[in-house]
Formats: sequence, structure tokens, C-alpha cells
Amino acid sequence: MSSPVITWPAPPTEAPSPDFTVRIGGVPVFVYQARVRAEILPNTGLWTHETDPAGERASFAIADLSGPAAVEVTVQRSFRTAAVLPYGAGVAPEVEGSVVRFTVDRPRHLTLVLDDSDQYPLHLFLGEPETDIPDPDDPDVLYFGPGVHEVTEIAPRSGQTVYLAGGAVVKAVLHPGEAGVFNEKWNVTFYRGSVITLHDVDGVTVRGRGILDASAIPHPGRSMLNFRDARGITIAGVTLRDAANWNFVIGSSENVTVEDVRIISGRLNSDGINSVNARGVRIRGCFVRNHDDSIVVKTTRPDLPAEDIQVEDCVIWNDWGYALGVSYETRSPISNVTFTRCAILFARHWCMGVHVSDGATIRGVTFRDIAYSGLRAPAAGAYAALAGEPMLLKLSIVEDVWGHDPERGRIRDILLDGVTIHGGVMPASLLEGYDAEHDIRGVTFRDVRLAGEPPARTLADLRVEPMRFAEEVTVAES
Repeated sequence: MSSPVITWPAPPTEAPSPDFTVRIGGVPVFVYQARVRAEILPNTGLWTHETDPAGERASFAIADLSGPAAVEVTVQRSFRTAAVLPYGAGVAPEVEGSVVRFTVDRPRHLTLVLDDSDQYPLHLFLGEPETDIPDPDDPDVLYFGPGVHEVTEIAPRSGQTVYLAGGAVVKAVLHPGEAGVFNEKWNVTFYRGSVITLHDVDGVTVRGRGILDASAIPHPGRSMLNFRDARGITIAGVTLRDAANWNFVIGSSENVTVEDVRIISGRLNSDGINSVNARGVRIRGCFVRNHDDSIVVKTTRPDLPAEDIQVEDCVIWNDWGYALGVSYETRSPISNVTFTRCAILFARHWCMGVHVSDGATIRGVTFRDIAYSGLRAPAAGAYAALAGEPMLLKLSIVEDVWGHDPERGRIRDILLDGVTIHGGVMPASLLEGYDAEHDIRGVTFRDVRLAGEPPARTLADLRVEPMRFAEEVTVAES
């Protein structure tokens, strides 16, 4: 009988994680390392990092599954308890000495945490087996095979495929002699551009089981993928590690599919997937761990509304900012945004929200069937900046350094429908408009509950803080 597990050797330059060894279906699977929660360098402008900052360590493994498989994890330190997140996956691990065993029923993204701690987790990226692997000699394929590849920029033409094979690590590096541009306002040196650039192209695909790595790019540096005026784009299956700035910029583009992408980044401003002035975006089955907003919608252009953004079946570990929502740059209207069947494992600040600091109206944002694992072990050091209890929902209209418009906007028609909170504590929510003309109207909480308990019935049960310039806020029957 053939194994249901497909895996790939890592390049010899990759040091294996010192924390775990993994076997899936009896097959050894390489365990990579990733820097998370990089140490913050105090700065009078934009917070930043040293060239090679210290930080915490997370581990991750990549494999494809064609069916159920037994997972065996050997932990290289002492521990008492183990849990596999998200809880909705229904995985009950067994612990025997230093070994954790469980069965995974199908391809999915799982995270092993020990002793209910948010430190040193193991993220498992388990995907569907690939089909139609492209020919490396096809002139319309930019093929990166197993091993290490250094690139300054990848810019496919319309109709081309960028393929990162399993076992490939594509490392972004600066152009020879590149010095960056110093910005006096932020007191930092920016390194502009992107690693994969999709500008004014049609029908481009980026896929595979390889890793795109930006650890050699200083912060604040290149985005991993940058779309501008692109159409019919598909990104699938690749892993993005240690972004130097935003991971994804889906800018002024339409008909974009992002599926089963895995993101793990530890430096500030490493937003996960930002849909910016885009239309017809589908984000499905992704894992996003990053150090800024995880999956959010923005409009930096005042002349191009964003609409029809659907996010489904994603797993989020948010180390800074908003896990899901609409945030900060909001210069043109945003409407018809839905987050469905997503699991938030960890949220440093806000699980869900809409933050308006420009002049547009944000209308019709739905959070449906969302689970929050409530993993909230205390963190120390530089990471404790902006400390405080994580919030379930934050709706705010403010004037801040990220806004450009002279007038503030409005928030309309926000729905939380089917939200389950694990951990036994209902996080607070905050609804704060700007003034009577720039306010929040039409917020509905339906079937929001602590796990194992009936839905909350009142705003007091939901710990909605005293509201400011917020009207028509209701708790609906399930």
C-alpha cells in the first residue's frame, strides 16, 4: 500500500528545528524554523528592527496528504499538556512521554501548542496533492526546482506560471549596490519594490510547495507579492517566510484567487494578505501568521472602490493588529466583504474590526462562523508594547498618522453571525465613532457565545464597552 504522505527534502542549508521531529504516516517530515515576533528597535519614526533581529522561534512542516494519516511529534523539551488547534478540527492528541500522537483526517492547517503556551508552537501545513505539475522546460513556466535560489525580482508576463517545487527555497536579495531610500518622516531607510511583481498582467499563476524567503531583505523592505492592475491571478500552495514588509498587496486588481497559501512572518508591517482597491477577490484555505494585520481590506486610492471580497476557511495567528477586517487606509468605499468559517488561534490586539482613518464609508462587512481559540499566554519584552486584553471586535473612526483625507468616514451594516470563543472568557468589544456626522450605524451580534454555552443575549454579556457615536447596535435572536 502506498503512503498517503508526500514530502520533500529540505536544502542542506536549512537548519532543522531544534524543538520537534515529525513523522506523518510513518514518513519523516523535515521541520523548518521561522523567526516570529522579531525584537522591536525603538525609533522616533516608524518602529523597525535590527538587520538580523532576535525574536521568538516557531517551527513548521510541509506535506501533502491523499487521505487520513497518523502524526507523531517528538518534542525536544519537557512539557505537561498538548493541544492541536483549531479546536474545530476535532483533533485529540495523546501524550506519551516526549511524544505527541494524533490522527489527521484530511489536508488542513494545524498547530500544536504545549502547556497552553503561545511560544514555540509547531505549525503543520498539510495540503492536497498537487496535480498538473508544470514542465520545467516550458517557456511559459518560471521553474524553481529543489534547492536554494537567490532572486532580486520575479516579474512574469501574462499567461505565465511561477512554480516553486517542493524542497525549493527562493531567497530574495537586494540588487547589487542597493542602498535604499531614507525617509525623514519615519526615520528609516525603505527598500522599495517586491519579490514577485504582477503589474498589468492577465492570467498569471504562482504555485507549488516551495518557500519564498525574504529574511535577507532589511526592514522595512520589499513586499513578497505585489499586484497592480492585474486580472485573473491565482496564487496557491506556496509558503512565505519572514517578509520584510507586507506579504501580499492585491492592488487595484480583479478576479484574484489566493488558495492554501501559508504565511509565517515575524517582522513589523508584515501584513498577511491586503486586498487594496480590489474587486472579486477569493481567499480560501490559507494559514496566516504575521506581525501586523492578517487578512484585511484597504483602499489607498480615492478613486477606486473595493467590493466583493470573500475570505473562507482560513486559519489566523495574529501577532499584531487586526486578525480579520478592514483597516486603516480607507480612502474610497468598501462594500460586500465576508469572512466565513475562519479560525483565529491567537490575536494580540483585535480579532475582528473596521478601522477608518480616511474619508470613505465602509458598508456591509460580515463575520460568519468564526472561532477564536483564546490562546492568550502572557508575552514579555519588546513584544509587550501596546499590551492589553485582546478584543473580539473593534469598530473605530479616528484621525491617525495613516490617514490622508481631511474628513473622516463612516461605518455601516456590520454583522457578527456565529462566533465561538474558547478559553472561558468573553473578550470585550469597542464601538467608537468620530462624531455625530461620522458615526457607526447598524451593528448586529447574532449567536456570539463562549464555547459550550448559550449565545450572549445582551450587549453587557458581550462586554461591549460604552459606545461613542454608535447607533442601531443590536443583539439578534439566533
